[in-house]
Amino acid sequence: MKYFDYKTRVRYSETDQLHVAYYGRYFEWFEAARVEYIRVLGISYATLEEKGYFLPVVEAQCAYHRPARYDDILVIKTSVNMMKNTSLRFYYEVFIEGQTEKLASGTTTHAFVDPSMKPIRIPELIREKIEVVSTPSA
Repeated sequence: MKYFDYKTRVRYSETDQLHVAYYGRYFEWFEAARVEYIRVLGISYATLEEKGYFLPVVEAQCAYHRPARYDDILVIKTSVNMMKNTSLRFYYEVFIEGQTEKLASGTTTHAFVDPSMKPIRIPELIREKIEVVSTPSA
């Protein structure tokens, strides 16, 4: 899979007094989009963990271009733009539904580890379903 679009609405509790989305919420939206991306591949995080695969975040970054505001419906376009032997990087772009102007872009890099936190190879059940895409630097 190349891309997955995750939709969410900016809730009042996610904004400041100006009704602008709090910057830290973007990482929560990235996480939700990433979990659903994996689920669409036919695998859940719960299944991965049952098999002894864990994906801690080892790096996270977000660039804020324009504000998201209360009640906006956001689309988080999610892809994988790097896959190595034991890690991969998700790339995210945030838009208001129906618009083309980017609100934010970011990445999260994840290591695959076993329960003792030792790095392990990305399992084939993941590797065979992900198509790495070329994306601009976030």
